[in-house]
Amino acid sequence: MSGEIKNRRSEILRHAHQLLHERGFNAFSHRDLAKLVGVKSSSIHYYFPTKQDVGLALIIEYREELADFFSTLETLPVLERLQQFCELFVTSVQTGGWCLAGMLASDFDSLEAALRGELQNFFDLAENWLAEQTLLLYPGLDREEALQRGKCGIAMLEGASLLARAQEDLRFLQKVAQTLPLLLSIKQA
Repeated sequence: MSGEIKNRRSEILRHAHQLLHERGFNAFSHRDLAKLVGVKSSSIHYYFPTKQDVGLALIIEYREELADFFSTLETLPVLERLQQFCELFVTSVQTGGWCLAGMLASDFDSLEAALRGELQNFFDLAENWLAEQTLLLYPGLDREEALQRGKCGIAMLEGASLLARAQEDLRFLQKVAQTLPLLLSIKQA
């Protein structure tokens, strides 16, 4: 892909990400993107024939960024890894953002199968990573139980992010972020 094409594609995705955060996935169009990018709508269709293609590109890029982020944490102690992961959510809400996957999940019923699958792949990555961290904190834990804790962990962070935005109060999200490592490692009675 030539530099100009790659730059234009990245610019379109940057604006799509912005519109997704501002309006939600179903509330913007190729025409809205074209206006922001300063091109005709047909130019957006050249790079992304359908809006679902825009969503696919966004979530794949977002998942790759998360995988890259996880790889930067490998040498850190587990609790610090978890702290930095939670900090992603806190920082996102502080800066007026939101987890892109959480935003797309709110429109799940209107997404096509390919986009739904990629969204599920994103959450699988996050949940499995949290499960791996859980097993490092509590090595005797069954893998399935660790995965359930990973699912609960991502649900807590996504939900706390939503509440923090709706209530314009970051404290609950910060408390969840502080508590998550403990919740992942609690022994069942």
